[in-house]
Amino acid sequence: MITPTLSVIMGNYNHAHYLVESIPAILNQSFRPKEFIIIDDASTDNSVEIIEGFAKKDPIIRFYKNEKNLGNAATYIKAYELITGDYFNIAAADDLVLPGLFEKTMALLAKFPNAGVCSAITRKVNEKGDELDEAPERPYISKIPCYLPPEKILESFMDDESWCCAGNTAIWRQKAILDSGGFPWEAGLYIDDFLAALIALNFGACFIPEQLALHRVLPGSIGSKYRADPGAITERIDPIIKLMRTSYENKFPEPYIEGYHRLKLYEQGSMALQNWQESMAECNTFLDNALKSSSFFDRWLLKGNKVLGGIHHSLLKLYLYARLRKFNWLMIRRVFLRLMKKFKAK
Repeated sequence: MITPTLSVIMGNYNHAHYLVESIPAILNQSFRPKEFIIIDDASTDNSVEIIEGFAKKDPIIRFYKNEKNLGNAATYIKAYELITGDYFNIAAADDLVLPGLFEKTMALLAKFPNAGVCSAITRKVNEKGDELDEAPERPYISKIPCYLPPEKILESFMDDESWCCAGNTAIWRQKAILDSGGFPWEAGLYIDDFLAALIALNFGACFIPEQLALHRVLPGSIGSKYRADPGAITERIDPIIKLMRTSYENKFPEPYIEGYHRLKLYEQGSMALQNWQESMAECNTFLDNALKSSSFFDRWLLKGNKVLGGIHHSLLKLYLYARLRKFNWLMIRRVFLRLMKKFKAK
């Protein structure tokens, strides 16, 4: 029996201080990739020196350098076009795969060769290494490693997205990508969501309920910018919906498209409410400072303004959820687990 091969691709731009961890984390996996393709996007730090040092010691590294900065998307397109493995993983220079990711994933995919992708849980941390949350959130769709057929993926999503593909843990089957029409680069910043749904809804997906990667949420990154910009969703949601109904017609069930649209509208509304809450807090701080030697009436008025503002925000958030999402047992469990996590953190 021929063992399927794995390719890993990584783009890098000025992440030298992370490469000393992220590259060995891939090279030291118990399941060795067939090839590790790294493209440096004209870094101005000492990234090239570091990558070349690893490349000299390990023959599976194939290192390429862009003559000028092409950007993240163009760099990964170049890397993807170079892969020769049956499966591939898209690694980020500032993220970290944990021991066992490749071995456990490839073993599960060997049991379910028709699956288009396998993913696990990734732990999100800030630039200091402090834990933020994880993806997907608890409760997981399964307590044991499993295969989810397309109908289960759709059912899960319609039941309020209890499964999602954590991008940096994902290992994709190349033939599934090609049979679906190729890598959907035209999906832009929503490519992770788009690709995961495209493959899982047509081939099914495997899931491992174990933290097997770390994702750094860095300030100033493209992802951080768009996580706080409601307007970015407006700019991109209509083209994505159109793409699902045109170029990828019959690949996305209509219930999924409608549910996806509602989810993005909910995310947009949640971002707007979060920004509003932060603006209210900033406003209250300035008012407190302006009236710090104020009368009892001023203090009472400011206190009431904070309380009423909090109630207003909570009611709008609840109404937004009621209109665009689902109140069910899964949601209740998820909220409970979030509250327990915050309580333990204190």
